[in-house]
Amino acid sequence: MALTEYFTSAIAALWSNKLRSALSMLGIIIWVFSIITMLAIWEGTSSSITDRFNSMGANLITVSPGWSNTSKVGWVQWWWSSSDLLDDGFINFVASIPWVKKVSPTVTTSKQFIYWTYNTNSSIVWVESLYKDIKWIELSNWRFITDEDIKANKKVAVVWYTITTDAFGSGTIDPIGKEIKLEDGIYTVVWTLQDNSQANRRIFLPISTVMNKIIGTHYYSSIDIEVDDSTKTDFYQTYITSELLKYTKTKDSADAPFSVSSMSEMLSSITAVTGTMTMFLAWIAMISLLVGWIWVMNIMLVSVTERTREIGIRKAIWATKTDILMQFLIEALLISVVAWWIWVALSFVIVNAIKSLLTSVITTNSIFMAFWSVVMIWIVFGILPARKAARLKPIDALRFE
Repeated sequence: MALTEYFTSAIAALWSNKLRSALSMLGIIIWVFSIITMLAIWEGTSSSITDRFNSMGANLITVSPGWSNTSKVGWVQWWWSSSDLLDDGFINFVASIPWVKKVSPTVTTSKQFIYWTYNTNSSIVWVESLYKDIKWIELSNWRFITDEDIKANKKVAVVWYTITTDAFGSGTIDPIGKEIKLEDGIYTVVWTLQDNSQANRRIFLPISTVMNKIIGTHYYSSIDIEVDDSTKTDFYQTYITSELLKYTKTKDSADAPFSVSSMSEMLSSITAVTGTMTMFLAWIAMISLLVGWIWVMNIMLVSVTERTREIGIRKAIWATKTDILMQFLIEALLISVVAWWIWVALSFVIVNAIKSLLTSVITTNSIFMAFWSVVMIWIVFGILPARKAARLKPIDALRFE
């Protein structure tokens, strides 16, 4: 028989048993579609997490005071104290290190935010104007702490959107120009941040105000360093650490009165976690696919049993084992291919429909996994029923009741 005849015969057999064929495909579609949709949602979520961390500054390195060796806490090595290490001299030294583009010191504390009857605990960050560029802060109409605010020691504040909404209401009161109390004084709100999760519930103030008017100190809580190449952050972190060890005259990095960290470390941890979750979901997908494959094999075996007399008649009129084998294999192939196309199309429709609610991405790997599952269904789980049908003796098949 020609290949076209095999296909014609297989299509005719499937069409004559439309309900059984539809149920066979439905099992594959439901199982595999649910897996692909789940993987698409997870892929989109993990990509969103990674992009969020990258947007927070993949090329940022942070220097904070304090010993990495906890047994050294409170002990002053040489003439350094961890609380007064980050001063202007330290800032100038860091700025002179090769590959360092920008340096932005900050002072961080926690204070009560009060506006009329609204009272909440908030994170206060005294910053320079460079902070918004280094941290990729999104602003409504681009108003942040300016160089003029720094020079004049102004008591102005840039407040995050959530606190603004809670204190002033959503569109009820314009917060710009309103005065707020932050324990140590009255500040005027000059702008509000957009919904930027990295800012959390923070309020930004001019760093010079706290330095010169409030606490009278010239020591910083941390330093954010922007390097010129985000792909070499790990190398720069090591280099900057070695330079700071020289600056503090510290021989052992475990005794250093500072700690150096980067977003790449956190990003590596996040990537490892998402990779583990991806493998876990892949195993779930494989188990579900195995169930689908067994489903198809079971349906095909039932089909062989139901069509035993048909097979006997075909063999009695000189159909060969190859003819019977090819017919059943092609039937399994057609069921799998049609289910695959429906599955892929349905996955794209559903994923596009839920994009407004959940980040989801159908990857090429998912499509290839679908294709190879079809091949496995055809070759492995379709061949056993096909061989069973091909090995039937004509006389036994004709006698089957």
